[in-house]
Amino acid sequence: LSVKRKRVVLSIATKLQIVECAENRESIAKLSSEFNIGNQTVRDIVRKKDELYKFVTSSDTFNGTSAHKTTKGSKFDDLDIAVFEWFKQKHTKGCPVSGPLLLNKAKWFHCEIKIPEPFAASQGWLQCFESRHGIRQLDIEGEKLRGDSDAAALYVTEFKRLVKAHDLSPDQLYNADETGLYWKALPSKTLERITVLACTNASGSHKLKLVCIGKSKNPRSLKGTQMRNFPVLYYNQTKAWMNREIFKDCFFKHFVPAVRDHIRSKNLPQRAVLLLDNAPSHPSENVLKTSDDQIFVAYLPPNVTSLMQPMNQGILEAFKHRYRKSLLCSVLEEDGDLREFYKKWTIKDTIFSCSESWDNMPNLTFRKSWRKLFPDVMDSVENVNDSESQEITVASLLEEIQNVNGFEDVDRESREWLLSYNDQPGYQVKDDDATTVEAKSSAELPEESNDDTVEDKPSEKKVSLAEVLNCAETLIDFVEQEADSNFSDIPTLSKLHMSIKLKRCKNTKQRLLSDFFKKTS
Repeated sequence: LSVKRKRVVLSIATKLQIVECAENRESIAKLSSEFNIGNQTVRDIVRKKDELYKFVTSSDTFNGTSAHKTTKGSKFDDLDIAVFEWFKQKHTKGCPVSGPLLLNKAKWFHCEIKIPEPFAASQGWLQCFESRHGIRQLDIEGEKLRGDSDAAALYVTEFKRLVKAHDLSPDQLYNADETGLYWKALPSKTLERITVLACTNASGSHKLKLVCIGKSKNPRSLKGTQMRNFPVLYYNQTKAWMNREIFKDCFFKHFVPAVRDHIRSKNLPQRAVLLLDNAPSHPSENVLKTSDDQIFVAYLPPNVTSLMQPMNQGILEAFKHRYRKSLLCSVLEEDGDLREFYKKWTIKDTIFSCSESWDNMPNLTFRKSWRKLFPDVMDSVENVNDSESQEITVASLLEEIQNVNGFEDVDRESREWLLSYNDQPGYQVKDDDATTVEAKSSAELPEESNDDTVEDKPSEKKVSLAEVLNCAETLIDFVEQEADSNFSDIPTLSKLHMSIKLKRCKNTKQRLLSDFFKKTS
Protein backbone atom coordinates (compact mmCIF):
# COMPACT_ATOMS: atom_id res chain seq x y z
CA LEU A 1 0.00 0.00 0.00
CA SER A 2 1.23 3.41 -0.88
CA VAL A 3 1.40 5.78 2.03
CA LYS A 4 -0.26 9.09 1.34
CA ARG A 5 2.22 11.93 1.79
CA LYS A 6 1.25 14.44 4.46
CA ARG A 7 0.52 17.87 2.99
CA VAL A 8 3.46 20.20 3.57
CA VAL A 9 3.11 23.99 3.33
CA LEU A 10 6.52 25.58 2.78
CA SER A 11 7.56 29.07 3.76
CA ILE A 12 8.89 31.58 1.23
CA ALA A 13 12.35 31.17 2.75
CA THR A 14 12.25 27.39 2.25
CA LYS A 15 11.02 27.79 -1.33
CA LEU A 16 13.92 30.13 -2.08
CA GLN A 17 16.26 27.57 -0.56
CA ILE A 18 14.86 24.97 -2.98
CA VAL A 19 15.37 27.36 -5.91
CA GLU A 20 18.99 27.93 -4.86
CA CYS A 21 19.61 24.17 -4.58
CA ALA A 22 18.05 23.58 -8.00
CA GLU A 23 20.27 26.26 -9.53
CA ASN A 24 23.24 24.44 -7.98
CA ARG A 25 22.19 21.38 -10.05
CA GLU A 26 20.72 19.30 -7.22
CA SER A 27 18.26 16.77 -8.64
CA ILE A 28 14.49 17.08 -8.45
CA ALA A 29 14.27 13.66 -6.77
CA LYS A 30 16.76 14.62 -4.06
CA LEU A 31 14.94 17.89 -3.28
CA SER A 32 11.60 16.08 -3.25
CA SER A 33 12.90 13.62 -0.68
CA GLU A 34 14.71 16.22 1.43
CA PHE A 35 11.73 18.58 1.76
CA ASN A 36 9.05 15.87 1.74
CA ILE A 37 7.18 17.25 -1.25
CA GLY A 38 6.29 15.87 -4.69
CA ASN A 39 8.51 16.14 -7.74
CA GLN A 40 5.96 18.34 -9.50
CA THR A 41 5.82 20.66 -6.49
CA VAL A 42 9.58 21.15 -6.73
CA ARG A 43 9.26 21.95 -10.45
CA ASP A 44 6.43 24.44 -9.75
CA ILE A 45 8.52 26.22 -7.11
CA VAL A 46 11.52 26.52 -9.44
CA ARG A 47 9.27 27.72 -12.27
CA LYS A 48 7.90 30.51 -10.05
CA LYS A 49 11.33 31.69 -8.84
CA ASP A 50 10.93 35.16 -10.43
CA GLU A 51 7.65 35.65 -8.58
CA LEU A 52 9.29 34.61 -5.31
CA TYR A 53 12.26 36.95 -5.76
CA LYS A 54 9.94 39.80 -6.74
CA PHE A 55 7.89 39.28 -3.58
CA VAL A 56 10.95 39.34 -1.30
CA THR A 57 12.36 42.44 -3.01
CA SER A 58 9.10 44.39 -2.98
CA SER A 59 8.49 43.56 0.69
CA ASP A 60 11.97 44.95 1.41
CA THR A 61 12.66 42.36 4.06
CA PHE A 62 13.69 38.78 4.41
CA ASN A 63 12.57 38.77 8.04
CA GLY A 64 9.07 37.50 7.50
CA THR A 65 9.82 34.94 4.85
CA SER A 66 10.20 32.17 7.42
CA ALA A 67 6.58 32.81 8.42
CA HIS A 68 5.07 33.73 5.05
CA LYS A 69 3.63 30.78 3.17
CA THR A 70 2.51 32.55 -0.02
CA THR A 71 3.45 35.60 -2.03
CA LYS A 72 0.11 37.18 -1.28
CA GLY A 73 0.58 40.70 0.05
CA SER A 74 -1.67 43.08 1.92
CA LYS A 75 -5.42 43.21 1.31
CA PHE A 76 -4.89 46.90 0.51
CA ASP A 77 -1.84 46.67 -1.77
CA ASP A 78 -1.99 50.27 -3.05
CA LEU A 79 -2.38 51.62 0.48
CA ASP A 80 0.46 49.43 1.72
CA ILE A 81 2.79 50.67 -1.03
CA ALA A 82 1.94 54.33 -0.34
CA VAL A 83 2.37 54.09 3.45
CA PHE A 84 5.66 52.22 3.21
CA GLU A 85 7.05 54.69 0.67
CA TRP A 86 6.04 57.56 2.99
CA PHE A 87 7.72 55.79 5.91
CA LYS A 88 10.97 55.33 3.93
CA GLN A 89 11.04 59.01 2.93
CA LYS A 90 10.59 60.09 6.57
CA HIS A 91 13.16 57.59 7.79
CA THR A 92 15.72 58.85 5.25
CA LYS A 93 15.32 62.42 6.51
CA GLY A 94 15.76 61.27 10.12
CA CYS A 95 12.20 62.20 11.08
CA PRO A 96 10.73 60.17 13.99
CA VAL A 97 7.65 58.07 13.14
CA SER A 98 5.36 56.81 15.89
CA GLY A 99 2.72 54.11 15.65
CA PRO A 100 -0.22 56.54 15.95
CA LEU A 101 1.34 58.87 13.36
CA LEU A 102 1.73 56.00 10.89
CA LEU A 103 -1.88 54.87 11.45
CA ASN A 104 -3.16 58.42 10.86
CA LYS A 105 -1.15 58.60 7.65
CA ALA A 106 -2.62 55.27 6.53
CA LYS A 107 -6.13 56.72 7.04
CA TRP A 108 -5.14 59.79 5.01
CA PHE A 109 -3.80 57.70 2.11
CA HIS A 110 -6.92 55.49 2.21
CA CYS A 111 -9.02 58.60 1.69
CA GLU A 112 -6.74 60.20 -0.93
CA ILE A 113 -6.37 57.03 -3.02
CA LYS A 114 -10.18 56.62 -2.79
CA ILE A 115 -10.20 52.94 -1.92
CA PRO A 116 -13.85 51.84 -1.80
CA GLU A 117 -13.43 49.07 0.81
CA PRO A 118 -13.59 50.21 4.46
CA PHE A 119 -10.26 50.31 6.27
CA ALA A 120 -9.76 49.93 10.02
CA ALA A 121 -6.44 51.47 11.02
CA SER A 122 -6.03 49.02 13.88
CA GLN A 123 -3.07 47.84 15.91
CA GLY A 124 -3.42 44.49 14.18
CA TRP A 125 -2.95 46.11 10.76
CA LEU A 126 0.04 48.05 12.11
CA GLN A 127 1.70 44.88 13.42
CA CYS A 128 1.20 43.14 10.07
CA PHE A 129 2.59 46.19 8.26
CA GLU A 130 5.73 46.18 10.44
CA SER A 131 6.14 42.42 9.88
CA ARG A 132 5.76 42.69 6.09
CA HIS A 133 8.42 45.37 5.84
CA GLY A 134 10.80 44.33 8.61
CA ILE A 135 10.31 47.57 10.55
CA ARG A 136 11.69 47.61 14.06
CA GLN A 137 9.32 48.56 16.84
CA LEU A 138 7.98 52.07 16.29
CA ASP A 139 8.38 54.53 19.13
CA ILE A 140 5.07 55.13 20.88
CA GLU A 141 5.69 58.80 21.56
CA GLY A 142 7.67 59.56 18.40
CA GLU A 143 10.38 61.24 20.47
CA LYS A 144 12.91 63.38 18.67
CA LEU A 145 16.13 61.84 17.47
CA ARG A 146 19.35 62.40 19.36
CA GLY A 147 21.40 65.44 18.31
CA ASP A 148 23.73 64.91 15.36
CA SER A 149 27.06 65.32 17.19
CA ASP A 150 26.05 63.12 20.11
CA ALA A 151 24.66 60.44 17.80
CA ALA A 152 27.80 60.57 15.65
CA ALA A 153 30.07 60.02 18.66
CA LEU A 154 27.97 57.10 19.80
CA TYR A 155 27.99 55.52 16.36
CA VAL A 156 31.79 55.70 16.11
CA THR A 157 31.92 53.52 19.21
CA GLU A 158 29.26 51.21 17.81
CA PHE A 159 31.10 50.87 14.51
CA LYS A 160 34.35 50.00 16.28
CA ARG A 161 32.48 47.21 18.07
CA LEU A 162 31.16 45.96 14.74
CA VAL A 163 34.67 45.93 13.21
CA LYS A 164 36.12 44.16 16.25
CA ALA A 165 33.31 41.60 16.48
CA HIS A 166 33.86 40.51 12.87
CA ASP A 167 37.65 41.05 12.91
CA LEU A 168 37.57 43.29 9.83
CA SER A 169 40.49 45.16 8.29
CA PRO A 170 40.19 48.35 6.16
CA ASP A 171 40.32 46.10 3.07
CA GLN A 172 37.06 44.51 4.24
CA LEU A 173 35.16 47.73 5.03
CA TYR A 174 33.13 49.10 2.12
CA ASN A 175 30.84 52.06 1.56
CA ALA A 176 28.56 52.78 -1.40
CA ASP A 177 26.30 55.68 -2.26
CA GLU A 178 24.43 56.90 -5.31
CA THR A 179 24.28 60.44 -6.66
CA GLY A 180 22.63 62.24 -9.53
CA LEU A 181 24.93 63.43 -12.32
CA TYR A 182 23.87 65.98 -14.95
CA TRP A 183 26.11 64.66 -17.67
CA LYS A 184 25.76 67.58 -20.09
CA ALA A 185 25.66 70.32 -17.48
CA LEU A 186 27.62 73.53 -18.13
CA PRO A 187 26.94 77.00 -16.71
CA SER A 188 23.47 78.08 -17.90
CA LYS A 189 22.84 74.52 -19.19
CA THR A 190 21.30 71.61 -17.28
CA LEU A 191 20.62 68.67 -19.56
CA GLU A 192 20.27 64.92 -19.16
CA ARG A 193 20.61 63.27 -15.79
CA ILE A 194 21.90 59.82 -14.84
CA THR A 195 22.42 58.16 -11.47
CA VAL A 196 25.88 56.92 -10.51
CA LEU A 197 26.55 54.44 -7.70
CA ALA A 198 30.12 54.48 -6.38
CA CYS A 199 31.65 51.91 -4.03
CA THR A 200 35.11 51.46 -2.52
CA ASN A 201 36.78 50.04 0.58
CA ALA A 202 38.41 51.98 3.40
CA SER A 203 42.00 51.23 2.39
CA GLY A 204 41.42 52.52 -1.16
CA SER A 205 42.78 49.23 -2.51
CA HIS A 206 39.50 48.22 -4.19
CA LYS A 207 37.43 50.57 -6.31
CA LEU A 208 34.49 48.66 -7.74
CA LYS A 209 33.11 49.40 -11.18
CA LEU A 210 30.72 52.34 -11.17
CA VAL A 211 27.03 51.59 -11.64
CA CYS A 212 25.36 54.00 -14.09
CA ILE A 213 21.58 54.18 -14.43
CA GLY A 214 20.07 55.85 -17.49
CA LYS A 215 16.53 56.15 -18.81
CA SER A 216 16.97 54.13 -21.98
CA LYS A 217 17.35 50.37 -21.94
CA ASN A 218 19.33 50.35 -25.18
CA PRO A 219 20.87 53.79 -25.85
CA ARG A 220 21.69 54.27 -29.50
CA SER A 221 25.31 55.14 -28.74
CA LEU A 222 25.78 51.74 -27.05
CA LYS A 223 24.47 49.78 -30.01
CA GLY A 224 26.91 47.03 -30.94
CA THR A 225 28.93 47.48 -27.73
CA GLN A 226 30.03 44.33 -25.91
CA MET A 227 28.64 45.14 -22.44
CA ARG A 228 30.57 42.26 -20.88
CA ASN A 229 33.77 44.32 -21.18
CA PHE A 230 32.14 47.69 -20.48
CA PRO A 231 33.96 49.92 -17.93
CA VAL A 232 30.77 50.41 -15.84
CA LEU A 233 27.65 48.41 -14.98
CA TYR A 234 24.76 49.93 -16.92
CA TYR A 235 21.12 49.69 -15.83
CA ASN A 236 18.00 51.53 -16.91
CA GLN A 237 14.98 52.89 -15.06
CA THR A 238 12.22 55.06 -16.52
CA LYS A 239 13.44 58.16 -14.65
CA ALA A 240 17.09 57.10 -14.22
CA TRP A 241 16.63 56.59 -10.45
CA MET A 242 18.19 53.90 -8.28
CA ASN A 243 15.58 51.53 -6.84
CA ARG A 244 15.61 48.48 -4.57
CA GLU A 245 15.45 45.97 -7.43
CA ILE A 246 18.52 47.42 -9.16
CA PHE A 247 20.44 47.74 -5.90
CA LYS A 248 19.74 44.15 -4.92
CA ASP A 249 20.83 42.93 -8.35
CA CYS A 250 24.08 44.92 -8.08
CA PHE A 251 24.76 43.56 -4.60
CA PHE A 252 24.44 39.86 -5.39
CA LYS A 253 25.63 39.74 -9.01
CA HIS A 254 28.51 42.22 -8.85
CA PHE A 255 29.43 43.44 -5.36
CA VAL A 256 29.66 40.04 -3.64
CA PRO A 257 31.75 38.29 -6.36
CA ALA A 258 34.08 41.29 -6.73
CA VAL A 259 34.63 41.57 -2.98
CA ARG A 260 35.29 37.85 -2.63
CA ASP A 261 37.90 37.99 -5.37
CA HIS A 262 39.60 41.01 -3.80
CA ILE A 263 39.82 39.75 -0.22
CA ARG A 264 40.98 36.37 -1.54
CA SER A 265 43.82 38.16 -3.32
CA LYS A 266 44.75 39.74 0.02
CA ASN A 267 44.69 36.35 1.79
CA LEU A 268 41.99 37.60 4.14
CA PRO A 269 38.99 35.68 5.53
CA GLN A 270 35.92 35.78 3.29
CA ARG A 271 34.19 38.47 5.35
CA ALA A 272 33.18 42.04 4.53
CA VAL A 273 30.65 44.69 5.46
CA LEU A 274 29.02 47.25 3.17
CA LEU A 275 28.04 50.46 4.95
CA LEU A 276 24.94 52.20 3.58
CA ASP A 277 22.65 55.12 4.35
CA ASN A 278 18.90 54.71 4.79
CA ALA A 279 17.88 55.79 1.29
CA PRO A 280 14.51 54.39 0.12
CA SER A 281 16.36 52.73 -2.77
CA HIS A 282 18.25 50.39 -0.40
CA PRO A 283 16.65 47.08 0.66
CA SER A 284 16.84 46.07 4.29
CA GLU A 285 19.92 44.53 5.86
CA ASN A 286 18.05 41.22 6.09
CA VAL A 287 17.92 41.08 2.28
CA LEU A 288 21.45 42.26 1.52
CA LYS A 289 23.55 39.46 2.92
CA THR A 290 25.05 36.24 1.65
CA SER A 291 23.65 32.86 2.70
CA ASP A 292 26.59 32.34 5.08
CA ASP A 293 26.11 35.84 6.62
CA GLN A 294 29.80 36.64 5.98
CA ILE A 295 29.18 39.49 3.52
CA PHE A 296 26.47 41.79 4.79
CA VAL A 297 25.36 45.41 5.05
CA ALA A 298 25.14 47.75 8.02
CA TYR A 299 23.10 50.94 8.04
CA LEU A 300 24.18 54.32 9.32
CA PRO A 301 21.70 56.06 11.63
CA PRO A 302 19.81 58.61 9.49
CA ASN A 303 20.79 61.55 11.70
CA VAL A 304 24.55 61.00 11.27
CA THR A 305 24.78 60.06 7.59
CA SER A 306 25.81 63.51 6.35
CA LEU A 307 28.51 63.73 9.04
CA MET A 308 29.93 60.21 8.91
CA GLN A 309 29.27 58.48 5.59
CA PRO A 310 32.64 58.19 3.78
CA MET A 311 31.19 58.89 0.33
CA ASN A 312 29.85 62.20 1.65
CA GLN A 313 33.27 63.22 3.03
CA GLY A 314 34.71 64.35 -0.29
CA ILE A 315 34.67 61.25 -2.53
CA LEU A 316 31.60 62.01 -4.64
CA GLU A 317 32.47 65.72 -4.76
CA ALA A 318 36.02 64.97 -5.99
CA PHE A 319 34.65 62.50 -8.54
CA LYS A 320 32.24 65.11 -9.94
CA HIS A 321 35.00 67.71 -10.14
CA ARG A 322 37.06 65.31 -12.21
CA TYR A 323 34.11 64.56 -14.44
CA ARG A 324 33.43 68.27 -15.01
CA LYS A 325 37.05 68.83 -15.91
CA SER A 326 36.76 66.05 -18.47
CA LEU A 327 33.56 67.64 -19.79
CA LEU A 328 35.28 71.01 -20.19
CA CYS A 329 38.24 69.43 -21.97
CA SER A 330 35.82 67.85 -24.42
CA VAL A 331 34.24 71.24 -25.11
CA LEU A 332 37.68 72.76 -25.70
CA GLU A 333 38.46 69.98 -28.17
CA GLU A 334 35.57 71.36 -30.21
CA ASP A 335 37.25 74.81 -30.07
CA GLY A 336 34.67 75.89 -27.52
CA ASP A 337 31.79 75.33 -29.97
CA LEU A 338 28.95 74.29 -27.65
CA ARG A 339 26.63 73.42 -30.53
CA GLU A 340 29.11 70.88 -31.91
CA PHE A 341 29.79 69.57 -28.42
CA TYR A 342 26.13 68.95 -27.59
CA LYS A 343 25.63 67.30 -30.97
CA LYS A 344 28.47 64.79 -30.48
CA TRP A 345 28.56 64.13 -26.72
CA THR A 346 26.61 60.94 -25.95
CA ILE A 347 25.88 58.86 -22.89
CA LYS A 348 28.61 56.48 -24.05
CA ASP A 349 31.12 59.35 -23.89
CA THR A 350 29.79 60.17 -20.44
CA ILE A 351 30.22 56.61 -19.21
CA PHE A 352 33.83 56.39 -20.39
CA SER A 353 34.56 59.80 -18.88
CA CYS A 354 32.97 58.76 -15.56
CA SER A 355 35.00 55.55 -15.52
CA GLU A 356 38.25 57.39 -16.24
CA SER A 357 37.49 60.02 -13.58
CA TRP A 358 36.77 57.28 -11.03
CA ASP A 359 39.88 55.25 -11.91
CA ASN A 360 42.11 58.33 -11.55
CA MET A 361 40.88 59.18 -8.06
CA PRO A 362 43.82 59.13 -5.59
CA ASN A 363 43.67 56.33 -3.01
CA LEU A 364 44.40 58.84 -0.26
CA THR A 365 41.05 60.52 -0.98
CA PHE A 366 39.28 57.28 -0.04
CA ARG A 367 41.31 56.71 3.12
CA LYS A 368 40.80 60.27 4.35
CA SER A 369 37.03 59.98 3.88
CA TRP A 370 36.87 57.26 6.57
CA ARG A 371 38.75 59.21 9.26
CA LYS A 372 35.66 60.52 11.07
CA LEU A 373 34.04 57.11 11.27
CA PHE A 374 37.14 54.92 11.58
CA PRO A 375 40.18 56.99 12.68
CA ASP A 376 42.42 53.90 12.71
CA VAL A 377 42.26 53.66 8.91
CA MET A 378 45.18 56.07 8.36
CA ASP A 379 47.37 54.24 10.89
CA SER A 380 46.67 50.85 9.31
CA VAL A 381 47.77 51.84 5.80
CA GLU A 382 51.46 52.28 5.08
CA ASN A 383 53.36 54.18 2.39
CA VAL A 384 50.98 57.12 2.09
CA ASN A 385 52.31 59.34 -0.68
CA ASP A 386 51.65 63.08 -0.25
CA SER A 387 51.47 63.50 -4.02
CA GLU A 388 48.34 61.33 -3.95
CA SER A 389 46.43 64.12 -2.22
CA GLN A 390 46.46 66.34 -5.30
CA GLU A 391 42.84 66.82 -6.31
CA ILE A 392 40.93 68.86 -8.85
CA THR A 393 40.09 72.20 -7.22
CA VAL A 394 37.35 74.71 -7.90
CA ALA A 395 40.00 77.29 -8.86
CA SER A 396 41.52 75.02 -11.51
CA LEU A 397 38.09 74.30 -12.99
CA LEU A 398 37.27 78.02 -13.10
CA GLU A 399 40.44 78.56 -15.08
CA GLU A 400 39.37 75.83 -17.52
CA ILE A 401 35.81 77.15 -18.00
CA GLN A 402 37.07 80.65 -18.83
CA ASN A 403 38.69 79.21 -21.96
CA VAL A 404 35.29 78.23 -23.35
CA ASN A 405 33.71 80.70 -25.78
CA GLY A 406 30.96 82.64 -24.04
CA PHE A 407 32.13 81.83 -20.51
CA GLU A 408 35.11 84.18 -20.19
CA ASP A 409 33.43 86.36 -17.53
CA VAL A 410 31.34 83.90 -15.53
CA ASP A 411 33.48 83.55 -12.44
CA ARG A 412 30.63 83.73 -9.92
CA GLU A 413 28.22 81.74 -12.05
CA SER A 414 30.79 79.02 -12.65
CA ARG A 415 31.55 78.72 -8.95
CA GLU A 416 27.85 78.17 -8.28
CA TRP A 417 27.73 75.65 -11.13
CA LEU A 418 30.67 73.71 -9.71
CA LEU A 419 29.14 73.43 -6.27
CA SER A 420 25.40 73.18 -7.02
CA TYR A 421 25.28 69.56 -8.20
CA ASN A 422 27.39 67.94 -5.49
CA ASP A 423 24.44 66.82 -3.36
CA GLN A 424 22.03 65.36 -5.89
CA PRO A 425 20.22 62.26 -4.56
CA GLY A 426 20.28 59.14 -6.69
CA TYR A 427 16.76 58.15 -5.69
CA GLN A 428 13.40 59.84 -6.15
CA VAL A 429 12.38 62.14 -3.30
CA LYS A 430 8.57 62.20 -3.22
CA ASP A 431 6.05 64.33 -1.39
CA ASP A 432 2.75 62.87 -0.16
CA ASP A 433 0.86 63.86 -3.30
CA ALA A 434 3.43 62.17 -5.57
CA THR A 435 3.28 59.04 -3.42
CA THR A 436 -0.52 59.06 -3.71
CA VAL A 437 -0.44 59.41 -7.51
CA GLU A 438 2.08 56.59 -7.78
CA ALA A 439 -0.04 54.34 -5.58
CA LYS A 440 -3.13 55.01 -7.72
CA SER A 441 -1.27 53.85 -10.81
CA SER A 442 0.93 51.20 -9.23
CA ALA A 443 1.07 49.31 -12.50
CA GLU A 444 4.56 49.49 -13.98
CA LEU A 445 5.21 52.47 -16.24
CA PRO A 446 5.70 51.68 -19.95
CA GLU A 447 9.31 51.43 -20.98
CA GLU A 448 10.72 54.52 -22.64
CA SER A 449 12.12 54.57 -26.14
CA ASN A 450 15.30 52.61 -26.63
CA ASP A 451 16.84 55.56 -28.46
CA ASP A 452 18.67 58.49 -26.90
CA THR A 453 16.39 61.37 -27.85
CA VAL A 454 19.21 63.91 -27.69
CA GLU A 455 21.58 61.93 -29.85
CA ASP A 456 22.06 62.51 -33.54
CA LYS A 457 24.15 59.53 -34.52
CA PRO A 458 24.48 57.94 -37.94
CA SER A 459 23.65 54.27 -38.37
CA GLU A 460 26.15 51.80 -36.93
CA LYS A 461 29.26 51.34 -39.06
CA LYS A 462 30.95 47.95 -39.20
CA VAL A 463 34.70 48.41 -38.80
CA SER A 464 36.85 45.76 -40.50
CA LEU A 465 39.78 44.06 -38.75
CA ALA A 466 42.10 45.33 -41.49
CA GLU A 467 41.13 48.93 -40.70
CA VAL A 468 41.57 48.37 -36.96
CA LEU A 469 44.96 46.71 -37.45
CA ASN A 470 46.18 49.58 -39.59
CA CYS A 471 45.00 52.16 -37.01
CA ALA A 472 46.71 50.28 -34.17
CA GLU A 473 50.01 50.18 -36.07
CA THR A 474 49.73 53.90 -36.87
CA LEU A 475 49.01 54.73 -33.21
CA ILE A 476 52.09 52.82 -32.01
CA ASP A 477 54.27 54.61 -34.59
CA PHE A 478 52.87 57.96 -33.43
CA VAL A 479 53.57 57.28 -29.73
CA GLU A 480 57.12 56.14 -30.46
CA GLN A 481 58.05 59.23 -32.47
CA GLU A 482 56.59 61.89 -30.14
CA ALA A 483 59.11 63.44 -27.74
CA ASP A 484 56.62 63.81 -24.87
CA SER A 485 55.08 60.35 -25.19
CA ASN A 486 54.51 58.09 -22.21
CA PHE A 487 56.33 54.92 -23.30
CA SER A 488 54.64 52.90 -20.58
CA ASP A 489 51.57 52.93 -22.86
CA ILE A 490 53.38 51.08 -25.65
CA PRO A 491 53.19 47.57 -24.08
CA THR A 492 49.42 47.98 -23.72
CA LEU A 493 49.09 49.17 -27.31
CA SER A 494 51.31 46.35 -28.53
CA LYS A 495 49.21 43.80 -26.67
CA LEU A 496 46.08 45.21 -28.30
CA HIS A 497 47.79 45.17 -31.70
CA MET A 498 48.76 41.50 -31.28
CA SER A 499 45.23 40.58 -30.16
CA ILE A 500 43.76 42.18 -33.30
CA LYS A 501 46.37 40.47 -35.49
CA LEU A 502 45.61 37.05 -34.02
CA LYS A 503 41.88 37.57 -34.45
CA ARG A 504 42.41 38.55 -38.09
CA CYS A 505 44.57 35.47 -38.70
CA LYS A 506 41.92 33.26 -37.10
CA ASN A 507 39.19 34.74 -39.28
CA THR A 508 41.36 34.35 -42.40
CA LYS A 509 42.02 30.70 -41.54
CA GLN A 510 38.32 30.01 -41.03
CA ARG A 511 37.48 31.65 -44.36
CA LEU A 512 40.13 29.62 -46.24
CA LEU A 513 38.87 26.40 -44.69
CA SER A 514 35.32 27.30 -45.62
CA ASP A 515 36.32 28.03 -49.21
CA PHE A 516 38.26 24.73 -49.36
CA PHE A 517 35.30 22.65 -48.23
CA LYS A 518 33.00 24.44 -50.67
CA LYS A 519 35.32 23.57 -53.55
CA THR A 520 35.71 19.92 -52.52
CA SER A 521 32.03 19.34 -51.85
